[in-house]
Amino acid sequence: MKYQPYLGLLIFILLVGSPGKTPWAEELKMVTTEWEPFYASTLEAGGVVTDIVASAFEREGYQTTIEWYPWLRAMKLVENGGADMVMGAYYSEERSRLYHFSDPFFNIDIGLIALKETGISQYEDLKALTPYKIGVNRGWAYTEEFDSANFLNKEYAMNQILVTRMLFARRVDMIAASLAVFQHETNRLRYHNSSEVVVLSPLLDSKPLHLMFSRKNPDHLKLANDFNRGLAKIRADGSYGRILAKHGF
Repeated sequence: MKYQPYLGLLIFILLVGSPGKTPWAEELKMVTTEWEPFYASTLEAGGVVTDIVASAFEREGYQTTIEWYPWLRAMKLVENGGADMVMGAYYSEERSRLYHFSDPFFNIDIGLIALKETGISQYEDLKALTPYKIGVNRGWAYTEEFDSANFLNKEYAMNQILVTRMLFARRVDMIAASLAVFQHETNRLRYHNSSEVVVLSPLLDSKPLHLMFSRKNPDHLKLANDFNRGLAKIRADGSYGRILAKHGF
């Protein structure tokens, strides 16, 4: 049969579909660090945060992959265009110059957790904490005020596991941490438990998590808008709540 050019064009249109749509989902590469109990390679579906993000993107026709790195490396990878987004980041003015942030999609309580033996359970302002050594994660954002408080005696660790162990080893008097993460890491220790510590009042913050897209990526605004739209859809139809319940939140 003689080949008809229009027949080839028709087949192409049928395979590709209407403009802007494809019969397969676009695949996005996410990177982040392991942060149990919120997200980690050891958790079902990558954890509650990974499940939320993947579900929101899926509503807009995307598939997602996730790779796990140390936190600073993950941020640098996205900044340089080596991945589409950092999953699960706090907002800061400094970061906003390098990344475009999605809408918030999950809240985390952040506080100061002190050894009871220090005798402190509350504080009026950060200057009241100057006598104490405070463990923090290097490269993490807590609050603008806390992060810029150079008068505080901060001891840096590479991850939340190490900063939790620093506290129980008495290398620091207190640490800044997510309360849920601290409890998760404490539960994994054999010889220590949360009865040894106190959460200081007031909390530092209840911080929302975002996705961070590199501003060097020409598609960063579209990706963020598509995610925000998908997130609104899973919130509206109850899928968001079912994901929380599935992961025990």
